[in-house]
Amino acid sequence: MPCALSINDAYFGLTDLFERYAEINLNDRVFIRFSPEGAQSLSFFLTDAIRFAPPRGCEVYLLHDGIAIYAKDFPPTDYTLTLLYQQRFDNALVTVFKQGETQVSLETEHGVFLRKLPPAFCECTAERHGNVYLLRAPKQLAVLNANGELLLLEHVLSHKVADGELTAVLPLSDSLSRTAECTYELSETACKRTRMTISQPRAADGSGNAEKIRDELLPYVFFESVLLGANYAELLSDELLPKAEQIASFLGDFKAVCLTEEPNVCALVKRKAPSLFSVERYEIKTQDGKITDVIAK
Repeated sequence: MPCALSINDAYFGLTDLFERYAEINLNDRVFIRFSPEGAQSLSFFLTDAIRFAPPRGCEVYLLHDGIAIYAKDFPPTDYTLTLLYQQRFDNALVTVFKQGETQVSLETEHGVFLRKLPPAFCECTAERHGNVYLLRAPKQLAVLNANGELLLLEHVLSHKVADGELTAVLPLSDSLSRTAECTYELSETACKRTRMTISQPRAADGSGNAEKIRDELLPYVFFESVLLGANYAELLSDELLPKAEQIASFLGDFKAVCLTEEPNVCALVKRKAPSLFSVERYEIKTQDGKITDVIAK
């Protein structure tokens, strides 16, 4: 959401999804305000505490050369109750409405439960399969149980349910335009993924062969493959192949991969605490189109 950025009440321009940088001394306790259109502003004093406790409504990313602040969750100004969708299933009632935030009310024999939803669910439909409820927005899917617990929330291209299993095709924001077909076992307490298949588009020349990974994309595709659970071992050299599992453990858990100014270096986003992330850099050594080493920088 575009915002007017003020620092010590001086206007510094508009913010959006493109990064802006400024050198600020945390000891100066400058006052930051993000002011969007149609919502309340987010404001806070910028101090050293931001490295440990993100301001309300913001995500904080600790970089090797600075701190990135992503203002994202702005309190609404309009709390008018608006009914968006309603569907009855025997002894259950699903109601999606907006009152400041987009929410779903699930009324079952267990009680009445409220759950916040992303804004995309302003337009949605509902399905019931056993004791779970599926809410389908144009590009997202939510799965809730009869107690209103959110079992799954994903961006999806398509989905189907058969024999107690949910199969969904997920778009992957990666360099090869791949998708993941995931199968989940549906139960009252969990939506457990049991299978995942990565698909890659055919080559532009119509040969039917998957696009060859270019050398400059090799580091990025490698980290993406580790993140997605795809077969990254095929990218390793013969000498490094026996250490494939050790490499995944060495990288640890991460939620995203970022490019850097160096083609052979990628940054991995790791969660440290709620709304707080560290961005750690790793260098890839290659030879003859294969990865020969992975180094933490």
